Amino acid sequence: MLKTKTKNKIGISPIFSMTDVNMPSEDTKEKWRNVLRQIPVAVNNFYGDPVLQWDNTMDKLKALRASHHVGPVGLILKGKLEDRHIKDLQKEKTSGLNIVCLISISELTKMEGTGSAHRYENIRMLNEVNIPAIAYIRPMMPPFNTSEKIIGKIFSNLKKVGCKTAVASGFRGDETLVNKLSPDAQVEWAMRVKIMPKEIYERIKRHAEKSKVQLFTRTACAVAYATGAERTYNPYYNSPNLVKCGELHCPLKAKCGPAEKPREDSLELARMLGFDVEFTQGSGSRLCQVKGEDRLKCPSCCTTCYFSKGIPHITVRGRINLGGLSFIRFITGMMSIQDDLSDDGSKDIGRVCFPNYPEINNAQTLNSWWPMARNTDKCFGCKYCIVKEYYNKTGCNVEIGFPPVDLIDRMFPDKNKN
Repeated sequence: MLKTKTKNKIGISPIFSMTDVNMPSEDTKEKWRNVLRQIPVAVNNFYGDPVLQWDNTMDKLKALRASHHVGPVGLILKGKLEDRHIKDLQKEKTSGLNIVCLISISELTKMEGTGSAHRYENIRMLNEVNIPAIAYIRPMMPPFNTSEKIIGKIFSNLKKVGCKTAVASGFRGDETLVNKLSPDAQVEWAMRVKIMPKEIYERIKRHAEKSKVQLFTRTACAVAYATGAERTYNPYYNSPNLVKCGELHCPLKAKCGPAEKPREDSLELARMLGFDVEFTQGSGSRLCQVKGEDRLKCPSCCTTCYFSKGIPHITVRGRINLGGLSFIRFITGMMSIQDDLSDDGSKDIGRVCFPNYPEINNAQTLNSWWPMARNTDKCFGCKYCIVKEYYNKTGCNVEIGFPPVDLIDRMFPDKNKN
């Protein structure tokens, strides 16, 4: 029998007594591992670039491959890829790891501590070995890199290296970071939230069409498309006006939509972890009507929208944060909702607390990824970096996350192992 658990560190009581639950069979645990293998994982995407700590990055990729991970594995980078890096990635890709690289493109030469030319070359090199390479055109920070000339330059360079897919989004930072950058008052609002003014979006869209680059406004949509999925793994299909599905002629649009039911065994796993979850079919009500220019008027978070009860979703009760909702969304493949729960700005909003296993306290999920990362002592020193301000306070060499399947071994450790 499992040991009795009472309350976790944030005072959440389990929804059932663990003494009443039999140890799951090995077959059941393997079913749960199969659920966890589908979570999208980002490697070394906290404070530090994957290229700056390449050996550590490769250790994480090898651990994911050894765990038979099948979900997208994202590397988000500004660093320069050399031939040896490409060969390493090609080996892992050939071995079955679902790798996708998101190359930061911004042309913010006065704000970043590394150049721009090699980033386009990264895309060319990755394309040559059939590793999906997405141009991550961000942050768009008016007026620093949003002129006709600069956006035209970006897409001209992307066309030259054969880039096929791009994501564009705005800057996001709090008042402290915005003030540190000292923008003009007229653009200050655009730098505080991840929203692009309409004229800038239209400019990017026009150049993307001219360069034959498929543009997306959301990471999960681009990653799903680049890795051959039929639908986005985040529920943006419910807010087509916001993410511009029709305007951008999204190639996923025909088949993208909510799943009819949660992934097999996923609700059982969620309940074993202590989450009070229930599948709700929904009433078939209309899609979200919020547009980009209205985004700030909506209090909910798009990926956990509590106004979207009309679509099939997971209803979650009990104390939880956005990290917990994101985790449930990732394992079930469905929108996870709790009334009135939104981003409150706290720095641990993405930390996942498992009610029945409070000792497992090194997992995070938020928006697009489950991160596996090590904070480094230095990165490129970009002046707009929000990660350093928020997540590097505990020092360097702090490890965040682990291969998702390891969650099962942490829940049920083998007492015979040293």
